[in-house]
Amino acid sequence: MTKITTQMLNADGITTRVSIVGAGEPLLMFSPGGFDATLEKWSELGIYKKIDIMSYLAERFTCILFDRRECGQSGGRLEILNFAGMARHGYAVLEQLGHGSAHVIGGCLGCAPASEFAYLYPNLTKSLNLIWPVGGAKYRIRNFGRFSTHLAWVSEHGIGALIEKALGSELGFAKDSTLGPWGGSLRVDEGLTESLRTCDRVAYARLVQASYRAMFDCDSAPGPRPEELMQIARPVCVVPGADESHARSAAHFVGECLPDSHLLDIPTDAQNSESVFTFFDDFYSASLLN
Repeated sequence: MTKITTQMLNADGITTRVSIVGAGEPLLMFSPGGFDATLEKWSELGIYKKIDIMSYLAERFTCILFDRRECGQSGGRLEILNFAGMARHGYAVLEQLGHGSAHVIGGCLGCAPASEFAYLYPNLTKSLNLIWPVGGAKYRIRNFGRFSTHLAWVSEHGIGALIEKALGSELGFAKDSTLGPWGGSLRVDEGLTESLRTCDRVAYARLVQASYRAMFDCDSAPGPRPEELMQIARPVCVVPGADESHARSAAHFVGECLPDSHLLDIPTDAQNSESVFTFFDDFYSASLLN
């Protein structure tokens, strides 16, 4: 693979780990991995590892990978979390690197901020690629349980104990629901830690509850609302998943709302390097000419 360069940027006021690999038009990549959305997931997780997606993308694009805010080595901010904020963070990464526009790709939960980016910044978006969008009733219910577990733990033990536990752990919200959506970032962001230390328990609970409602308020696919998806006039390709986190219905819902969508409508066990990359070739050969 082409040489990778990694750096720390200040994007939207958040310290952010960014890696650049490949050559060609810029491709802004919203990482998969749910609440552990680090740049490594593009090479190490599920379908992305199975098809070796980075080998394809790095030959065609300047790939901009980054740890999503509140994930990995990126910091965070104590505020209501939503996909518009995550999209704004991605925009700030692109701006810091000096790119005026880019192709956009999202995987898993990263499909939500990627779609939000395309909706909020249409003039910056050349194309949109959504791989295994999350969604479905079981996904929403599981996330409700995750956030409820966290709030119950904080209610019993307090914010000071939360900070102590997070700083002494190597896990994040994805693997330890008691840590909450900011837990992993406390180890790399002293400012975030201090903000949490001075936040009272009631105000914190409101932030957590509002964040859950902002991100997981439907049984279809999280992200832009249907009327907002219908405003995205860029070419979009969608690769559906089919499990309890990536309901096939979620991908079809997104595809039905987008005015110029292209869906890889094959079973997941037929998704391999040949079938997916052929689909990408057709999509990108068309979108790169527009």
